[in-house]
Amino acid sequence: MNMTSVGPRRNDDTLVLGMNPHTQTEAEAIQKSNPSARVTTVQDSFQNDRLQARGSDGGMRVQDLRTEAGIRSFVATLGLPLAQAQQVVAAIASAGEDARDELAQLAQVWARAEKGGVIPSRLVLSGHSGGTGLWGDEGSFRNGLLSRSSLARLAAAMPRAAAGVEDLCIAACYNGGEATMAAWRALFPNLQTMWAYDGSAPGTFSGATAHLARWEKATRGEVDSLRPDLLRGLRKGENLAVWSRLEGHQTATVRASTADLRARHAAGHAAFERYFQGDEVVRDAQRGPLREHYNTVQALLGRPELPASERTGLERARDQTLRLLFYGNVSARFQETHRAAIQRGFSALGLNVPDFCRLDRQGALALIQSFEVELGRRNPRPVEAQRLLPLLTEGLRDLQRSRIPDNWL
Repeated sequence: MNMTSVGPRRNDDTLVLGMNPHTQTEAEAIQKSNPSARVTTVQDSFQNDRLQARGSDGGMRVQDLRTEAGIRSFVATLGLPLAQAQQVVAAIASAGEDARDELAQLAQVWARAEKGGVIPSRLVLSGHSGGTGLWGDEGSFRNGLLSRSSLARLAAAMPRAAAGVEDLCIAACYNGGEATMAAWRALFPNLQTMWAYDGSAPGTFSGATAHLARWEKATRGEVDSLRPDLLRGLRKGENLAVWSRLEGHQTATVRASTADLRARHAAGHAAFERYFQGDEVVRDAQRGPLREHYNTVQALLGRPELPASERTGLERARDQTLRLLFYGNVSARFQETHRAAIQRGFSALGLNVPDFCRLDRQGALALIQSFEVELGRRNPRPVEAQRLLPLLTEGLRDLQRSRIPDNWL
């Protein structure tokens, strides 16, 4: 197989980019399904945002992607024209902490296409997701957030590679709405099929490997259509959503009307408020009224007919609801990340320094309110307390995405 001037020839090779620790297991399921195809993996590097890359002298060196100079040094190893290299640098720099290593490894593979070589025509993106990007597990294995916007910048910087991707699988939750799939498809102009989940997706050891084996078989060879019932009989197979150039967007189950979803959203807002105010505590992040409300919000955001004016509010609701579902993770990471600022801010007001990971949401909200009232009484207001206030109010109270990153969840 070769790359011609009019674009790449289709192949059954697959690139698996995974943000979770079991990327290799998922890649092996694809390889076992089709031993003759090559499977390439992109996963978390040996150290956050560092990569080994071979220079022009043939020697391997560690490239530090935490700085722009380090990114430029890495991109220089790809052998791209200067103007294109600058675009690739900007794309990698746009990625968040501990996601640059994955994006840079993808650029290494894609650089072959930009220089006339062959790349895998099938792409799997795996990890946790809320529909706008992918991140890694919480706990001992922590990884960054790779946003769709950063992937889009790399695809725009490497158009020949992007044009070579014909089959896309998003092995992650909540990417199967029609509008969400359209946003992903915009990255790859020659895409023939896409596979995603209109709801939650299985984890590596709870069904993903079986799902990926069926995806591999269904996208083998020249394919321009997929059936939405391909996962029948498998756990979470009812959440499958597919798109194909021949048949468009389809789901495994009948979708509710947009009017019905709006009614469900309105009815579920009371439950959201109970959790938001801390009057009710999440016992199971995967079930219950708050998860149902989140499912409704995600379903609405997947509808292409939704006006921009409505979408903005729903995106905010999506982000807040997801952070409420995993509030235990949020409060723990908030305390860990901002421990010093919390110490300085509360001490500046002569208040006892709290440990937010030991407080439930209701207790945290009461403490934030007390902090804000006490700060308002002071004249002049202590600088350290003023610096802490927006972290408390915009972050832990309002659960804004700008303060509480997705990969804290």
